[in-house]
Amino acid sequence: MTDQDRELLAAWRYVSNAKLVEYLRQCWRLAALVRQGLVDRTAAADRLWEIAIAHALVRALGEDRIEAIIAEAFADSDFHPMRAEVA
Repeated sequence: MTDQDRELLAAWRYVSNAKLVEYLRQCWRLAALVRQGLVDRTAAADRLWEIAIAHALVRALGEDRIEAIIAEAFADSDFHPMRAEVA
C-alpha cells in the first residue's frame, strides 16, 4: 500500500467515523425525546433505521450493529420516572 493509498483510506475512515458519531448522537437525542413523550418510539426507531440505510451505515456496519445501537439508546425509553413515582 502506497502513502497515497493510506491517505485516501484515512480520509474515507474519517468521514465514516464522523457519520457514525453523529448517528449515535441522534439516536440518544431521539431516545431522550421519546422518554419525555415528545416523539413516538416507533416513529423515532423507524426514522433512525431509514437514516442508517440512506447514509450507508447499514451496509458498512451491518444490520445487527445498527439494531444494537438503536436498542441501546432506547433501552429504558419505556420507563417514565414521573409515572413510576405516581404509581
